Amino acid sequence: MDLSKAHKFLDAKKAAQKLDRIAFQILENNYLADQIVLLGIEPGGNLMVDELVVRIKRASNKELIIGSIFVDKPNPSIETIKLSDEKIDFENKAVVIVDDVGNSGKTLFYALQLFHQKLPKSIQIAILVDRMHKRFPIKADFVGFPLATTIHEHVIVQFENKQIEGAYLF
Repeated sequence: MDLSKAHKFLDAKKAAQKLDRIAFQILENNYLADQIVLLGIEPGGNLMVDELVVRIKRASNKELIIGSIFVDKPNPSIETIKLSDEKIDFENKAVVIVDDVGNSGKTLFYALQLFHQKLPKSIQIAILVDRMHKRFPIKADFVGFPLATTIHEHVIVQFENKQIEGAYLF
């Protein structure tokens, strides 16, 4: 993707600071949990999970269970939602769903359908950039950068070597 005409509003250093804060918020919010399940919405969310795991392990010895969720974003339906590991036991566990950009809430709304019979202790949402154009009743618990945009603008988080290089508005 050509980013030459895009506005870079979050560089790698600032993104790292935002991820540090999100990691601490996840730990603070789940200090009583024995285990935390981190699930990234593919593709950007699961790359963010990798970065959050490093930060959480640096600060705590909390047991982490890692996975990802695939949602067909252009055509989401309950039939097309896939968990990377169907054997993950969610019962009585703190679950954090991670995505790089939050827009309408549609992707997260469909991702949440996975849990209607799995009985986690809690479900929380972490988003690096929240555009706040909600059409679905989804609110992130942990937001790195809230951004007011027009509906016609686009936001992407760019990754290089599996690390955040920056976030762009175009």
